[in-house]
Amino acid sequence: MCCNRPFRREKRVEIVKTQLCGWGAVALEAIEKGDFVKEFVGEVVDGVTCQERLEDMKQRGDENFYMCKVSKNFVIDATFRGNDCRFFNHSCTPNCQLENWQVNGKTRLGVFALQAIQVGDPLTYNYRFEQHFGPQTECFCGAANCRGKL
Repeated sequence: MCCNRPFRREKRVEIVKTQLCGWGAVALEAIEKGDFVKEFVGEVVDGVTCQERLEDMKQRGDENFYMCKVSKNFVIDATFRGNDCRFFNHSCTPNCQLENWQVNGKTRLGVFALQAIQVGDPLTYNYRFEQHFGPQTECFCGAANCRGKL
C-alpha cells in the first residue's frame, strides 16, 4: 500500500556514445508509460554553491553539466556523485519526465516514462536548461518540434 514503492525498482539502462549528443542512456528493458525509470541522484547543494561550482566549471572549460535544480536552494549536482541518470539526454519531445516525490520526509527526484519505451530506445527528458554563461547550447535532439537551442 506504500505510495513510494516506485523508487525501489529502477529500470536497467546502458550508457552509450551517441552520434551527436555525447554520452547517452538507452533502455535495456521495455518500459511502460508511467513506469519509474530511475532516480536522479547526486550531491545536494544550495543555490550559492551551485553558482560557485558553475563558475569553477566555466573557468576549467567544462562543457558538460550534471546539475538539476529542484528549487532555489535545492540543486542536485550529479557531476561526481551521480548515477546513470546523469547521461539521459535532452529532447524537445522527451520520453521521460522528472517528478519530485516525498519519500520518508525527504525530497527525491524520479524519472518516469511519458510513453512506452522499447529496448534500445534513448532515454530523454526536457532539461528546461537555464543559461548561466556563454552562448546558448545547440540542441541536437532531432525532434520535429526542436527549438534548436537548449
